[in-house]
Amino acid sequence: MMIRNSIACCLCLGLLFPLATSAQKKKTLGSMKKPFILSQQFKHAAGAGVSMYSIDDSQELIYQLAYQPTLSLTRGLSDFSFTVGSQISGGYHPETDADTLSYVFADLPILAEFNFGHNASKDFYSDAGWFFGGGYAWQLFRENWQSGPVATLGVRAFFFGPSITVRYNRFFAISDDARSLNTITVALNLGGYFEQVKLNNKVSRFSNGFRK
Repeated sequence: MMIRNSIACCLCLGLLFPLATSAQKKKTLGSMKKPFILSQQFKHAAGAGVSMYSIDDSQELIYQLAYQPTLSLTRGLSDFSFTVGSQISGGYHPETDADTLSYVFADLPILAEFNFGHNASKDFYSDAGWFFGGGYAWQLFRENWQSGPVATLGVRAFFFGPSITVRYNRFFAISDDARSLNTITVALNLGGYFEQVKLNNKVSRFSNGFRK
């Protein structure tokens, strides 16, 4: 009798343990749960780009490196977030026939963005996504500082393995001595969580079909 009871207890424990584990996983699922944890809310990317501006009917290019830190202000949603961040850029404009001034360029914007799908949070499930937003920027341009509003939009996706962001920024000149700039940047999204996301996507598709 004691042996039967022991076997029954073991079987019950064996059945309850996977359920408890599954419940714990569901309880902790998501990268943005309370309380606010900076490491779960912070994302970043690094890459290179080019800014373009008009002078004497020609398009001048500023080649630059960029770093994109962002902090999510939303929690509990996988494929949507509202973030504040920046695209800190530093570059160089060589002397050309149209613009004979060679100079160092710097861009320091503050951006608020709505993010959908891919990399909207650290718990996203989409292979591709997009974002848009705006803010205000300060730029060291042609050896002088200029400032003004900026609009941004772009896409994010897995591209041959890595997660990539392609971003377009439009800086709007608000003074007579300033110039508007168009900037295109390609950046690598950084973080070890992307490998786990790929695994989650594969498991989700295997068990539930392709996620819409």
